Amino acid sequence: MARSGPRSLRDRMRIPSLRTTLVFSAALLAWAPSIAWAEWQSDATSIAWLDGTRVVWKFSFDPKAGKPFFHPLSVAGGPALTMARPDDHPWHYGLWFSWKYINGVNYWEESRETGRPEGATTWKVAALEERSDGSATIRLDVSYTHPSGRVDMVENRVLKVSAPTTDRAYSIDWHSHFRAGSEGALLDRTPMPGEPDGKVNGGYAGLGLRLAPEPLAVSFVSSAGLIAPFVDDRARPAAAAVAANLIDGGKEVGGIAIFSDPANSGADAPWYLVNAPQNHMRFVCAAVLAPKPIKLAPDAEMQLNYRIVVRRAAWTATDLH
Repeated sequence: MARSGPRSLRDRMRIPSLRTTLVFSAALLAWAPSIAWAEWQSDATSIAWLDGTRVVWKFSFDPKAGKPFFHPLSVAGGPALTMARPDDHPWHYGLWFSWKYINGVNYWEESRETGRPEGATTWKVAALEERSDGSATIRLDVSYTHPSGRVDMVENRVLKVSAPTTDRAYSIDWHSHFRAGSEGALLDRTPMPGEPDGKVNGGYAGLGLRLAPEPLAVSFVSSAGLIAPFVDDRARPAAAAVAANLIDGGKEVGGIAIFSDPANSGADAPWYLVNAPQNHMRFVCAAVLAPKPIKLAPDAEMQLNYRIVVRRAAWTATDLH
């Protein structure tokens, strides 16, 4: 990602959508000059950026998996900050996207016997661009198929990974454009606490992040401040952005921040976080359906846009504004 000179905060946060240019209001890291070389490792089912022999990030698009996903995400020379396919939730894929219910069909959980969910998420790689500066663009055409064989929604997904800076920070701009099928699409989730049949874990669906387990320690922060306490191991902040900071023996090894475009669900977006150390479970979800389900009419469209930033220094609330 070439930089010709200093850029304003507004320019650093500019993210193009499929229709208009959207501007995030949250602050981001100050970009340093990018690295002028790239080490790529790719095959028929994945692409990875390497720093020497260490994988910094990897995107997997193996059709045998339930979802396309990023894992690991790390800062060069450091441990993986993500976890994929753990025994407790083998349908957690590092950094990934999944709806929970579309027209009453479960796309999130996968059968432990077959490894497949009730509703099928399938994809084709429309374009894959690797650049010498370490940046990449990945374009996927995604389909969400009802067990009857009817396609209830399609998605055009564009993932733009920035070149790493000299301090090895990088970002992922995540753009999803959805269009409902001929029967429309009711996007739903497990009922929220306080709703009829509400569950303590209600509300999750959408962009998910499963974090690395112990021995790494973790703390969570939002643009509104430190996230604590966790009641029943859950927290539901409303904020423009959230971040997880991971620490190894008192040493900062990396932080991952997720910024939500205000067009997704307002300036203070809904989030669902889990911090259950006894179960080795650290999880972040941009819970766009937490306020209420979304009903799309036949052929109706919607967009979701996020920026994910990985860096070594711990995130603070000020950084996330």
